Amino acid sequence: MKIPKTPIAFDYDLWTTEDGKCMVRVKRTGEVSEVDRKVMRILRAEEKRIRRSYGSDNTSEDEDGAEKISDTVLSLDAMPEDDVKSAAWLADSRDCMEELITALKEKELLSILTEKQRELYLAMTREGLTLREFARRKGIGIRAAFDLKAAVQKKFQKTF
Repeated sequence: MKIPKTPIAFDYDLWTTEDGKCMVRVKRTGEVSEVDRKVMRILRAEEKRIRRSYGSDNTSEDEDGAEKISDTVLSLDAMPEDDVKSAAWLADSRDCMEELITALKEKELLSILTEKQRELYLAMTREGLTLREFARRKGIGIRAAFDLKAAVQKKFQKTF
């Protein structure tokens, strides 16, 4: 009885015996078990999905019929040592310096705002409140809220 090879990332070897039994071997423990046909279909579908995600099954046969393994590494832990540019897709595309500068400037802005101005700024930026909702929540008139907003904007322009 020959047990077929499956992708390394797949946790099971699947096969059907000559008498029609569906068999599964857990790769990690080596435990072999007979499973229901429904379970076998689900496991085969998952195995096919993994094979397709690789683009191929990572193995092929040469002219002699000998199996050879592809040299493509499918790991985020692997960084090519010879060419850093080929691993550019592994780099984080976000500009962390920009985020850091913005966070520092926002901290500076918050330190120069009055308590009411800080409440307005945080309510509008973090909670997404409108000016009218903020005024209603704080029990102040809309004109006072506009004045607060104008003062925050003035300080914001100085900081940013």
